[in-house]
Amino acid sequence: MARGLANFSPSALRAHRSATAMSADALARAAEATKAQILAYENGHRVPDPPRVQALAKALKVHPWQLMNFDVRDSWTLADYRRGAGMRAQDVVRDLGISPKNYRRFENEGIVPSRRPQFVDEVGAALGMPREWVEQAIDRAPAVRRRRTRAFELVVAMAERYVPRPGTWRGPAIDDPNLIELAAAYGRSTQRIRRVLTYELGELRQKQVRAHRERVIADYDTDHRRQAGAQAALDRWNEMFSMHLARIPQRMEQFHRTAQPSDVWQLLVDLYNVDATVRPDAGTWAFTNLLCKDPKVLPPYLVEQHTVDDIAACRLSAAGANHVGAFAGLYAALYPGVRRPLRTTTRVGGKARGSSSGPESLSLSGWAERLVVPQPLLESARILAADTKSTIRVTLSARFLLTVGTNSLTVVAANEPFSIDTQD
Repeated sequence: MARGLANFSPSALRAHRSATAMSADALARAAEATKAQILAYENGHRVPDPPRVQALAKALKVHPWQLMNFDVRDSWTLADYRRGAGMRAQDVVRDLGISPKNYRRFENEGIVPSRRPQFVDEVGAALGMPREWVEQAIDRAPAVRRRRTRAFELVVAMAERYVPRPGTWRGPAIDDPNLIELAAAYGRSTQRIRRVLTYELGELRQKQVRAHRERVIADYDTDHRRQAGAQAALDRWNEMFSMHLARIPQRMEQFHRTAQPSDVWQLLVDLYNVDATVRPDAGTWAFTNLLCKDPKVLPPYLVEQHTVDDIAACRLSAAGANHVGAFAGLYAALYPGVRRPLRTTTRVGGKARGSSSGPESLSLSGWAERLVVPQPLLESARILAADTKSTIRVTLSARFLLTVGTNSLTVVAANEPFSIDTQD
């Protein structure tokens, strides 16, 4: 019996064969099996291996998953999905061009290879399943559940040891056994995990300091109203401390599945800073070729790509905007000196209102999308325009150019000005 195909459904195989009016003999020939094997599969006496599942599905013109007991999908691990799709681990390894060891670590432990930041999406594409399903399946892996439980124990131990220490905040010691164990569990270097925890425990330390201040007022202030207010604030800070502490293992799990290298993180920040994000009012898009040379580096889970006429455009997905907001502190801890997200605008009723003017945007005639230029490029182009006292022309696509002046921003066609609507 093929290991791991307990989710195979004999009744589904019978139903699909019946629906196609295919005899057991005919299905056997199409799937390169024997009639006895087909009947054994349908009667639950034998379970086909992944290649045979794929052959049966191809013969019946259905997806391999349709031969599985899909009603219990909520309990499937990634290995169940893979086998249910009629694939062996070696098939995925070949398709993704990765070592068997790294793939096994991902499937069994949820550890994303450090040099493959889009690996979750790649696995989803290889297995023909949405990224969300991949992540849910990984969360069900016994090793991942054990790691999360153990990670909480290790983080609590380090919080108790380091957070209350007086003096300058330095984070966990690099040789702390708890830190070393945690780094091994996440498949990352001790130095990287130390930087992550220095940030996370530093946030806890700030909450503890605020709680301590409120405790002093609650214990010693002679004004009963101030005492009551301080006690309520103390309770809130203590609750926030406990909630943040409990979330650290989950944040680490999510961060190490989606973390991007510093150059890609910088692109995400540039999109965020010009408000090129998905919003209820449609949102704006950035010119892709002005953001990066190779659009393939943009992770599909975090960045949507689109074309406006023949101009490539991109913007942060909802998950991308959340990623930037949730992990900006961690990236700053890992990559000191990178540009950080700016919060110059707030949203009221879905419209941008800011303490300063928002990014300049424009639209092409006949297209509803608003387009923005990444801020670093716009700033450097305007400095150059001021120095040379000329208009800077930048190629957007085969048909369009962007012209940047010290106080202007327009799109023109190859031979004549293109009708646009500008907005500051």
